[in-house]
Amino acid sequence: MIAFISLNDVSIRRRDRILFEGLCWEMLGNQHWAVIGPNGSGKSTLMKALCGLLPIVKGSIVYHFLDGGQSAAHDRIAYVTFESQRMVLGDEAFYQERWNAGVNEDTLSVSEFLSEPGVKGNSPFHIVARHTDETYQARLRDVVEQLEISKLLDRNVVQLSNGERRKVTIARALLKRPRLLILDNPLAGLDERFRAKMAQNLENLMQSEMRVIIVATDRDEMPRSITHVLSVKDNCVEARGPRKAMSFRAEREISTSQKRFLVAKGAPRNDIGSVALVQMQNVTVAYNGTPILRDVNWTVRENERWALLGPNGAGKTTLLSLILADNPQAYANDITLFGKRRGSGESIWEIKQNIGWVAPELQLYYPRNATCLDVVCSGWFDSVGLYRQCSPDQREAALTWLRRFGLAEHADTTFAQLSEGEQRLALLARALVKRPALLVLDEPCQGLDLENRDRVLQAIDWIGSQPRTSMIYVTHRADELPQTITHVLRINDGQVIEPETQRN
Repeated sequence: MIAFISLNDVSIRRRDRILFEGLCWEMLGNQHWAVIGPNGSGKSTLMKALCGLLPIVKGSIVYHFLDGGQSAAHDRIAYVTFESQRMVLGDEAFYQERWNAGVNEDTLSVSEFLSEPGVKGNSPFHIVARHTDETYQARLRDVVEQLEISKLLDRNVVQLSNGERRKVTIARALLKRPRLLILDNPLAGLDERFRAKMAQNLENLMQSEMRVIIVATDRDEMPRSITHVLSVKDNCVEARGPRKAMSFRAEREISTSQKRFLVAKGAPRNDIGSVALVQMQNVTVAYNGTPILRDVNWTVRENERWALLGPNGAGKTTLLSLILADNPQAYANDITLFGKRRGSGESIWEIKQNIGWVAPELQLYYPRNATCLDVVCSGWFDSVGLYRQCSPDQREAALTWLRRFGLAEHADTTFAQLSEGEQRLALLARALVKRPALLVLDEPCQGLDLENRDRVLQAIDWIGSQPRTSMIYVTHRADELPQTITHVLRINDGQVIEPETQRN
């Protein structure tokens, strides 16, 4: 079988560092690879170089699949990462825009984003004749059906949930008809049912002429059709070879955490004398006549630690936005937070002082030039970016959390220079730094390797074991649920599908 891509004695420059020095690696035309490694190992650096997004200072990359040099490599490669979602949102988007319909009238709809001009990047003002692909609409229908996004087509991209945005970015990549598709953690942020569907979609793709590289941590499941594995650590290739000769840690491990999810017992509920932090009565939220939440009743009390569960698009993030004081529709509902009815004169900052929060959305919108230490310090002031000076004690507390998550050496590293997993750890430290009355943790373990997942869960369990600590925790994965969870609320299609339940 002829070569598909060859890396010949390659060295990659990233800012002032030379990485993967002297790398030689070849992918053949009948192979699909997995590139695995822990957070910060250099996986994304290698893939960016492969796509031409980072400079090669030595050696060469040969793309054997190019048609006689008539097209550039980046035109035939689609690279989907968590960072790709920033492109979906645009440079001018801001977090609260999702909850303020009509603030930005120029926001693209999903349909426009996936249109042929949108995917090809054509300017609407470009008067040169375009070559229309007659098969595009049929291909679009197939991709929309495969990824189950037909209900999203009329929505604005800023209104999508994390999982919905991931589906849309993958759809856009497939519509490019790449010869090489690189997917970074493709199943992250997807609910259990759709992860199985997406895994089958990947299997089908691998039977076509498209070649696939999956980039993942050591705890992610791999499609059966992956033939070879490249293991990366400390910006070097640690091992490589056929899949059968390599072993995935995730495939070896019997997940004790999944058993824990099923059998762990929470603390007994005692409503007598416990303080209600969140009270919602018949809460309903709608946009453009479409209901997102319908008649939700929910009370979160002091010392309760809730798991908020439900599929992508169920309304979980909208529900959290009402608690985080980001959604103005809170004023049209019967909602009491920390003893004050919304609309009774309280400021959003008074509410946020009681809450520590982390979510994929925060990761997307956080300023890229902030240092890692500044990210954590901003948690004292609930700001997205640090605009006030911390006291020495506050800085020391922030450094303590960086040490706890193994990020002390990155204190002065900018947010943009951190890996996706390291960014998530920094934001979790930001949520924890002020020891808030209520922790709102939306998929805090997404994108983390096994070691960092366990480190995060241990920290959350320690926080959860402290007196007067309350929590709302969102996840799609059973192996990410903390042991200290005491109650469960499940929602689907904007409605509570199970009453408030103790975890048994």
